[in-house]
Amino acid sequence: MSAPVALTLTLSPDNPSNTVVLDPDGKELYNVYTEHGKATVTHVQNADEKILASLEWRDVLPDKVTLMNKSPMSIRDWLHTSLVPFYLKDDVTFRDDSGRKYKWRGNAPGRAFELFAEDDSYKEPIARFGKSRTYRATGTSTPAMLLLTARAVEVRDIVVISFLFLEKTRRTNETASQSRADVLCTPMLSAMTGSDYNVRNGGI
Repeated sequence: MSAPVALTLTLSPDNPSNTVVLDPDGKELYNVYTEHGKATVTHVQNADEKILASLEWRDVLPDKVTLMNKSPMSIRDWLHTSLVPFYLKDDVTFRDDSGRKYKWRGNAPGRAFELFAEDDSYKEPIARFGKSRTYRATGTSTPAMLLLTARAVEVRDIVVISFLFLEKTRRTNETASQSRADVLCTPMLSAMTGSDYNVRNGGI
């Protein structure tokens, strides 16, 4: 990002559905937790323990999101994904309470996940996600971090909430894709090796 980073948020642990979001001083800004009952619901609450948003997980239909005191809605009615043209399919747009428009780019495996604002025609990112990493050679690691410019800090809550819910969906889809690949390759590997092949995560 060309604009300086005004705030670095750390996810501890690196799990968008169950984590604590910390500021640089280690102060808790958000608590994210998931409840499993008749429905599985992820809640995002601030440091004052006020629930800012909730996400109800659904298997067939899109997840359902509730923002503050607004009525529940399909997440697709808030976070809009472009289907045409094809090269924009990983772009997700939304608006803040003032009607200003934002766009997450790179909502797919292997791509840089960055947030842009309509202010400058989406030229420069105002937020960026950095994945957690472990360096085996040194035995050190870096946590998952969300880097925000001053422009992103203006709408910090909506930036954090949209990131968490998108990252949850991206990881769920990534796990499902890996499971399908494991299941599909099992017969082939068994035939080649003449032995059983254990599917990662049980193939689910």
